Amino acid sequence: MGKTAYARQPSTTDANQERERLTPGEAPQTETVPRKRGRKPGKHSDESYTQTSLYLPRELRNKVRARLYERGMEMSGLVENMLREWLSGETHDSRR
Repeated sequence: MGKTAYARQPSTTDANQERERLTPGEAPQTETVPRKRGRKPGKHSDESYTQTSLYLPRELRNKVRARLYERGMEMSGLVENMLREWLSGETHDSRR
């Protein structure tokens, strides 16, 4: 069987030796790697929002999701708007 060559990982000693080679005030050379941009901050990271779950009939949910997709909207935006409208008394059907 042949030997597998493994790349040697830099150790703490290597980092210490690098610092010793530098003159005082000289910063170690590092490569600047551009970071990937993640998702834009949304409701998940906004402390003024909380996650809530509810049960809907599957057929109703699918139809609502299709309509929301057509309009470029999100389910949470629809529910938020409907709840605000309901709380303001604009919807007069209090039986539901």
